[in-house]
Amino acid sequence: MKFMKFALFTMFFFFDFCVFGQQSDVLTNEVVIGMHAKGLPASIITSRLKTAKNSFDISTDALIKLTENKIPEDLINAIIDAAGDPARHIMVIDVNNPNDMHESGIYYTKKAGGKIEMIALDPTVYSQSKSGGAFASALTGGVAKVKTSVTLDGMNSRRQIEEGKPEFYFYFDLTKNSLNKAGNWWFAAATSPNEFILVDFTVHKKNREVENGSASILGASSGVADKNKIAFKFDKVAPGIYRVFFDKPLSGEFCFMYAGSIPSGFDAINKVYDFGVK
Repeated sequence: MKFMKFALFTMFFFFDFCVFGQQSDVLTNEVVIGMHAKGLPASIITSRLKTAKNSFDISTDALIKLTENKIPEDLINAIIDAAGDPARHIMVIDVNNPNDMHESGIYYTKKAGGKIEMIALDPTVYSQSKSGGAFASALTGGVAKVKTSVTLDGMNSRRQIEEGKPEFYFYFDLTKNSLNKAGNWWFAAATSPNEFILVDFTVHKKNREVENGSASILGASSGVADKNKIAFKFDKVAPGIYRVFFDKPLSGEFCFMYAGSIPSGFDAINKVYDFGVK
């Protein structure tokens, strides 16, 4: 019986050592600060950096904190080198930290109780229809204009926001991998929010609609009218990451629509990122 208890204890001890020992084997800023505070020579710590996996933070604030904890300059440089080695550096991503790279797309930053939750906007498929003058165009031999519209089903988007001045984050695919897929290739083709427009929908009983072109025998025009475009501002947070914000409060039903050029071999997009502001 005693032998069995000892065997079980040994098994659980070995399991804990394997699991938690492997987790703690990843070096972080805090681990290095602790090693240095315990008097471990900088040369030994540097040697450890050359072989161990790490998830070092080398942001400006993090480097200042290392200096404040009296980490030697040579050791800080070794930390920077280790963080720049993809074979050793493990990227730790906080899904609710807007400054960390996310899967390409548009995210709304929901703020509540001092916390931020990153919520991805789902693309919605729209339909294109002709209206506003088809009969008149026939009567006038094509002189009257026929209008085309982008239409989304339903009066309201599934994503309703209660903040008058919401913040969004755009994440672009810097690797351009999306250009080889059928997914969100426009986040690989585009490089900033400047290639998107924010559209203000006209809401009807069964759908949301915005005019995006007109044509007659006298000529044709395409694109969303300026009166239906909402101005927004954006800041570059990091390569491929942009924060989008507004000076004036929003109210109504909206969507972000790609307005950039279409790469060769790709079809026009029939999806938008819609949301409503209560």
